[in-house]
Amino acid sequence: MTFQTAAYAVDGNSESGNFLRLMLQSATLGAQGCVGHLDCQVNATTPTATAGIVITPGAVVVLGNETPYQGTYYGYNVGNDTTLSIAATAGTARSDMVVVRAEDPTWSGSPWGNPASGQILFPRVISGVAAGATTPPGGISAIPLARIDMPASSSVVQQSYIHDIRTVAVPQTQQFQFAQAGPGSVTNWPTSGINAWPPGVVWNVTVPAFATQMVIMWSVNEIYWVSGWARANLWPVIGPSVTSPVVSTPQSLASAPSATGSGRHTVGGGGTVTIPPSIRGTNQTIRFAQQVAGQTGIMAADEGSSVTLIGTFQQLATLT
Repeated sequence: MTFQTAAYAVDGNSESGNFLRLMLQSATLGAQGCVGHLDCQVNATTPTATAGIVITPGAVVVLGNETPYQGTYYGYNVGNDTTLSIAATAGTARSDMVVVRAEDPTWSGSPWGNPASGQILFPRVISGVAAGATTPPGGISAIPLARIDMPASSSVVQQSYIHDIRTVAVPQTQQFQFAQAGPGSVTNWPTSGINAWPPGVVWNVTVPAFATQMVIMWSVNEIYWVSGWARANLWPVIGPSVTSPVVSTPQSLASAPSATGSGRHTVGGGGTVTIPPSIRGTNQTIRFAQQVAGQTGIMAADEGSSVTLIGTFQQLATLT
C-alpha cells in the first residue's frame, strides 16, 4: 500500500479529495453526527403543519461506509432546508427516518455516476424503517436526524410525530474538581428548613456554552455525629441559593445508626442532570444543600471533616 502524505503542505502540489476525507476522518476519530448540539434539528412547518419538514442550520460529518478508506464528508446547512416532505400514510402507520446521506459518485460501483460535480451531502427520507429505529440501514453513508412516526391515514407532519435522534459527532467535555477541609470549630447542622451546609462550602464554576448535561460525584467526609437519631438529606445545587437552585442534583441520606452514642459518618452521592440553556456560558455558584429528614438529631462539621466534588460537563444533542 502507498503511505499517504500531506502533499498540499508543499508549494506547487495538489491534494485529492480522498486524502482530505481521510484527514477529516482522523481528526474526528472516525465519529459521525452533528458538529454542535443544536445543529440540523428536524421540525414541522409553522405556523401551519403540512406534509413538509424543516431542517435547521448546522454542520455535520458523515463517515463513508461503502468502500474501504472512503473517509469522512463535511457539510453545513446554511439556513433552513425545506426541500423534504413526508408521504401520506394509508390505513397503516409508518415510520420514516430523515438522514443526511453522502452520495459520492467517485468510488467504484457508486450508483450516482462519475465524475463528481457539485453537492455531495443531501437530506433524504428513508421510508418504512422499524418502529423505534435510531440508526439508518447498514452499509450506507448517512447520519440520522429524526424519526417521524406517522399515524394511519395521515398526510400532515405534526411536531409530536417527530423524534430527535441526532448525536454529536465529537462531544465536548469539561471536568471540574473541588475539595475543601471542614471548619476550624464544630458547626452543627440546622434542624429545620433547607440550608447551605457544611459551612463555607461555596465554589464558583464556569458552565461551558456547550454543556447540556452534567455528571457529578461527591462526598461529605467524616462529619461528626453529635447527638440523637440524626438524619438529613444532602445534595449539591447550582444557583444563587440552596432554596432557589437552577440545577439540583439527586439527594443522599446522612443517617446516624441510633439515638445514642457518637462517631464519624461519610455520605456520598452522584447523578446526571440537565444543564438548562439559561446558564450555559455563565459563571455560577455551587454549594451543598441540607434538610433534616424526619429526625432531630445533630451532626456537625469540624476540622476532621472535608468535602469533595467532581463534575463533568458534557455535550449531547438537544433541541434547546
